[in-house]
Amino acid sequence: MTSLGINAIITLVSHVVFIWLSFNILQVVDWRKIYNKSNPRMLQLLVAFVSIALGYTVSSFFLNIISVSQNLTLLF
Repeated sequence: MTSLGINAIITLVSHVVFIWLSFNILQVVDWRKIYNKSNPRMLQLLVAFVSIALGYTVSSFFLNIISVSQNLTLLF
């Protein structure tokens, strides 16, 4: 039971860290060249959604790699 709680905390922290990291990385991109609309709120929302999608995907990848490597040790 404790293992599930620790796993949930690690997963949550990993997702938040990678979403924050991807949001900071996406701030470097000049989105006004790509998105020519006059509404800056929609542009901020677009960057937020892209950073959530990217951060969640990268976090899931690393968590799966860790899980597979732990399961691989059971093979030997």
